Amino acid sequence: MTNEDRVRKWLANELSDSERKEFEGTETFAKVDRLLRAVDSFKAPEYDIDGEFCKLSEGVLNKKRAVSLFERFSPVFRIAAIVVVAFLIGFLSYSHLFTSSDGQVWIAEQSEVFLPDSSFVRLNADSKISFSADEWSDDRSVVLKGEAFFRVKKGSRFDVKTPQGVVSVLGTVFNVKDWDAYYEVTCFSGSVRVVSAQSTVVLKPGMAYRIINDKEDNYTVSNLEKPEWINGESSFDSVPFNLVIKELERQYKVSVKTVDVDLNQFFTGSFSHNNLEIALKAITIPINSSFKINGNQIVISFEGK
Repeated sequence: MTNEDRVRKWLANELSDSERKEFEGTETFAKVDRLLRAVDSFKAPEYDIDGEFCKLSEGVLNKKRAVSLFERFSPVFRIAAIVVVAFLIGFLSYSHLFTSSDGQVWIAEQSEVFLPDSSFVRLNADSKISFSADEWSDDRSVVLKGEAFFRVKKGSRFDVKTPQGVVSVLGTVFNVKDWDAYYEVTCFSGSVRVVSAQSTVVLKPGMAYRIINDKEDNYTVSNLEKPEWINGESSFDSVPFNLVIKELERQYKVSVKTVDVDLNQFFTGSFSHNNLEIALKAITIPINSSFKINGNQIVISFEGK
């Protein structure tokens, strides 16, 4: 049974007891249920909320118009109906694109994700995660490619698996970055255990661990509750310049070519995500370089003394 069929039958109360129990344990149900509870808060006592929503949803899923029903809603409820319809259309399309036949769910190009237990994940540019929705109750684990910020609900062990290491927690707030030769874990609350090929370390709030080009480093971050990239800024502390360029390419979807630039020199600084020219100035001025922009092609050149 497809997700579309499950949603339709659940809304119409046509699922058997076993089907309903199975469906109510899925991420699909969790998302729909959260949205329904939000819609309930609009409060329109003169209407049967569940009944009207059911009719509206059935009409949308079967590509039938229900103009007269929509016009009967109060202005506030029309807004709620639009939100619900937009969610259902977007969610069903999303599930079709990223849910594989073996139950593994890949999520990409989406900034915010709620996992089946309502743990929160925010993905950075070009990043993606996968998890098994069917096995989530027994195995809270995700596979990460790229960078993500996690706010994990307390419960059984939660694992974030990347090519360079595994981060294990019970309930905490942390960030994981895994880009080629750059692996970094930062803990903002609680504690996390990081198992890499080199070491096993336990991080407390304000502590970070990273591996750059096979070199380990432990350091601290002060007065931060979340990574700076969530606020639209990428920051670096003694990071090889080639990794800074790769991050710029991910954030702005551009291609960068360098001329006579030492890509191994260490860079400390930051750039914003909302203005390419300002971002380029932020990373080139400190290393005495200039840049030229030609569409999505960037050339950075060393100016010399």
